[in-house]
Amino acid sequence: MKSFNMAISLIVLLLVSSCREDRIEPTLFGSMVGTVIRDADNVAVNNAIISTTPPTSLILTDEFGRFALNDIEPGTYTIRAEKEGFAPEVESVTVFEDKTANVIIKLAPDTLSNVPPSAPSAPMPEDNAMEQEVDLTLSWSATDGDRNDELSYDVLLCSGNQTDCEMVGMDVLADTFRLNDLKHNTVYFWQIIAKDKATEVFSNIWSFQTKPFPNNRFVYSKFDGQKYDIFSADAEGNEIQLTFGSGSNYRPRISPDRQKIAFVGNSGIEPHLFVMDRDGQNIMQVTRDVPIDGFNNFDLDFAWSPGSDQLLYMNNAMLYTVNLNGTGLEAIAQAPEGYTFSEVDWMFSNQGNRIVARVTGKTIYESDIFILDTEGNYLRQIFTDIPGGTGGLQFSIDGKFVLYTHDVSEFENASGRQLDSHVFVKNLENNVTFDLSGIDFRGKEAGTNDLDPRFSPDGAKIIFVNTNNDGISVRNIMTMDIDGRNRTILFEGAEMPDWR
Repeated sequence: MKSFNMAISLIVLLLVSSCREDRIEPTLFGSMVGTVIRDADNVAVNNAIISTTPPTSLILTDEFGRFALNDIEPGTYTIRAEKEGFAPEVESVTVFEDKTANVIIKLAPDTLSNVPPSAPSAPMPEDNAMEQEVDLTLSWSATDGDRNDELSYDVLLCSGNQTDCEMVGMDVLADTFRLNDLKHNTVYFWQIIAKDKATEVFSNIWSFQTKPFPNNRFVYSKFDGQKYDIFSADAEGNEIQLTFGSGSNYRPRISPDRQKIAFVGNSGIEPHLFVMDRDGQNIMQVTRDVPIDGFNNFDLDFAWSPGSDQLLYMNNAMLYTVNLNGTGLEAIAQAPEGYTFSEVDWMFSNQGNRIVARVTGKTIYESDIFILDTEGNYLRQIFTDIPGGTGGLQFSIDGKFVLYTHDVSEFENASGRQLDSHVFVKNLENNVTFDLSGIDFRGKEAGTNDLDPRFSPDGAKIIFVNTNNDGISVRNIMTMDIDGRNRTILFEGAEMPDWR
C-alpha cells in the first residue's frame, strides 16, 4: 500500500512538471557608429575597410568616412580601419546593451611604402629673369613615383626680400599659378612645395624682377558706379589703376618734376589732399587740420607749386599753401566778401609767381576769375560773372594764356546743370578770348559739354572732357589742337585728366 501511494505521488509530480512552460531569456543588442578621417587635416576617408574582433561584419566607409554596425552583441571590440596608402589603425570600443557606441579613427599616411614627389624644377619665368610683366603665370615641373598619388602644390611668394613672404596659393592641383597686380620694378622670390598623400618636397628659391613703371604721361579718374579711382595711361590707352579702397580718389595732378601725383581723397568724413609716387606707391596724406573744402567737393581743384615742393588749395574763402609732408601750412589769400575759392593754378615765368583763381558766389553759376601774386594781392580780374556755368582753370606753359570753360547757353537752374559748355583760351597780354569749341570747326556735338581743359606738356594741344549735357552719360577724355581743330577721343569713360 505504501509503494502504491509513492507511485501515485511520482506520477502527479511528473504531470505537474510537464504542464509548466520553460522560461526564455531575451537576447539584447547594441550598435556602433564611427568615422574615419585623415590624421593630418581631419578630412574624411571613404572606402576604408572596417573589421572587428570579435568578428561582426566587414564593411566600407561611405563618402563622408562614416560606418555603422547595428544589432551586435554587447562587449568590447577591437575596430580595425585600413586603406591603401595609409597605415592600419585600431581602436577599442565597448558596446552596451540597447546603446550606440561612437568611435573616431584617424589614419596616418603609410610613409614606409610612399615614394615622395620630385623637387619642383624648370621654373618659368626662369630664375633671375628680368623685365617681367606685373601680371604673369608661374609654372614648374614635378613628378611622383606612386602612380595613384595626386600631387598638389603650395605657392610661396616673397616681395622685395626673402622674409616678407605670403602663401599665395594652397593645394593647387595644376603646375601653373597666375599672379596679378604685382608691383613694378620689384624683385620677387618664389618657391613651390610639392605634396603627395604623405610628404612635402620644397623647390629651390627662384627670383624674377618686374618691369619699371612705364613713363605714362596721362592720369585721370574713373567712376565705377560707387566711387572714383585714379588711373595712369599711355597714349595707346594702356592703363594702370593707381588707387584702391572704399573711398573716392579723384582730381589727379602730376607734379612739374613728374615724380609725384597729388589728388583729392574722401575716404574719411572730409576730403583731403594726398600725394603718391607715379606708380601709386607711398600714398601720404598732406592736409590735416584744414581740409580742402568749397562749394562742391567734386569740383574742387588745387595746384602744385612750380618747384614741386608745395600744394596750393582752398578751404572755402581762404587759399593755403602746404608742404608735401603736411608742415608749413600758410594762408596766403582771402576771397572777396561773400565768395569762396573753387579752382586755382600756380605758375612761375618771366612774369614772376602768379596764381589764377576762380571764386564762386552765392550760387554755383556766379563766378569771377582773378590773377593774384603769392602774397595774396589781387592784380587783375580777367573774367567777370555772366550767366552760365564756368570752370576748368589753367595757365599756359609761358603764363601768357589761361584756359577756362563757360556755358554759352547761359542756362541756370537749381541743379547746376550746363547745356553747352565751351573751352576758351584768354590771351593775358591783349585780353583777346578765343572759343576753341566754337561752331566754326563743327567738331563739338550739339547737346554736349566741354569741361576740365588742360594744356599738353608742349602747349600744342588741349586735353579735355566731353559729355552729354544730361549729366548721366559716359564722359570721354578728348584732345584737340591749340586752335580747336582735330577733336579726337583719347580715353572712354574717364574724366578729370592731367597731362604732363
